[in-house]
Amino acid sequence: MDFYTNVTRFGNTLLYMGYKGGQRVQQRIPFKPTLYVSTPNPTSGWKTLYDEKVDPIEFDSMRDASEFIKKYDNVDTFNIYGMNNFVSQFISQKYPNEIKFNRDDVSVTTIDIEVQSDEGFPEPKYADYPITAITIKNNKEKVYRTWGCGDYNPPDNVVYTKCVNETALLYKFVEHWKQNYPDIVTGWNSISFDMVYIINRMRKVFGEDEIKKLSPWGHVKEDRGRDYYGNDTMTYDIIGITQLDYKEIFQKFTYNTLGQQESYSLNNIAHVVLGEGKISYEEQESLFALYKNDFQKFIDYNIKDVELVDRLEESLGLITLTLTMAYRGGVNYRDALGTTMIWDTIIYRILNQNKIVCPPKEEKSKSDFVGGYVKEPQVGSHEWVVSFDLNSLYPNIIVQNNMSPEMVVDGLVNTSVEHILRKQTDIDTKYATAP
Repeated sequence: MDFYTNVTRFGNTLLYMGYKGGQRVQQRIPFKPTLYVSTPNPTSGWKTLYDEKVDPIEFDSMRDASEFIKKYDNVDTFNIYGMNNFVSQFISQKYPNEIKFNRDDVSVTTIDIEVQSDEGFPEPKYADYPITAITIKNNKEKVYRTWGCGDYNPPDNVVYTKCVNETALLYKFVEHWKQNYPDIVTGWNSISFDMVYIINRMRKVFGEDEIKKLSPWGHVKEDRGRDYYGNDTMTYDIIGITQLDYKEIFQKFTYNTLGQQESYSLNNIAHVVLGEGKISYEEQESLFALYKNDFQKFIDYNIKDVELVDRLEESLGLITLTLTMAYRGGVNYRDALGTTMIWDTIIYRILNQNKIVCPPKEEKSKSDFVGGYVKEPQVGSHEWVVSFDLNSLYPNIIVQNNMSPEMVVDGLVNTSVEHILRKQTDIDTKYATAP
């Protein structure tokens, strides 16, 4: 079975990871994209959504295609058609039909780290405190692999590596990682904590060159943005390896089945789904105290967090669901977590099969939207305070003020579903009816 696991554009080439016949494939591909334009005498059979005939232009490189689009960007009389996301175009060309994949081939590593946290929460963007333990579990193995700096008596399903210090711990972890690159790395809050902390800590301990070893392509890219609350965030794109944070995919895919949770901590979600939680250390003042006073239980605690995420996947299959959606849409795994990207590609693939080209992309200026009115609070204590929370207020305002696109027009139409199906109702096509 032939399928991709990760396709990344890097300059003028595509970095391709996948499997063929159960064996991993890693290739640099100088992709030659295709775009479409109107010509005097089109002969290719391709057409636009409005039935205008067009012909293809194959470019020598993605850079040439991008420059061609940019050159005619402001020419209103010259439209350029086709998919300008060249990763999606490549996947569609290589896999034009249904993409079948073998879930057992895909290598998924679950990870959890512990950090010396005797002075508060260890911020991953600073990574000021030493990493005291790392545990991983790969779906192709039956053992947990743990690196720590103390004496630990492992059970049969744990391979424990005792390290003399944090530097040795990180070095031995990276050496194992290099020999066993996963296709996916997951964990609870792993994309914004565990992997960020590891990378930033490695930068402090080793420098930039060692960080590159985390990627099968030797490239790790920093991504900065803002979270839902407007806070600055930092994540890393480890080129060739997809990060699927299990907390993120749990929140996305279980709202309609399990509902809103009172807490999205691993402990709470494990109780909800599995009926058990993390190892308790209430007899200790903190996790750092557990590290100092009971190293055996400290490593057990680290391993348990990896085990819980693994068992959540066994129970819920959310990574398998993500992969299924990605291959149905012909996108990379993380694109399946978004909204527009996967639908754009699904529509593109359907149009492609019918020799219909995508319309030109329209860039629209972005501006801030005016939010709801927030009244300045009257500071101080008050008596007889009443709070109202109105459910579905926006749609009710739309209905109340007749503001929706299918607004009710004056007058009544006396009709029924049967009359409409039999074409016995004379209704102007610009109206929508709701019998």
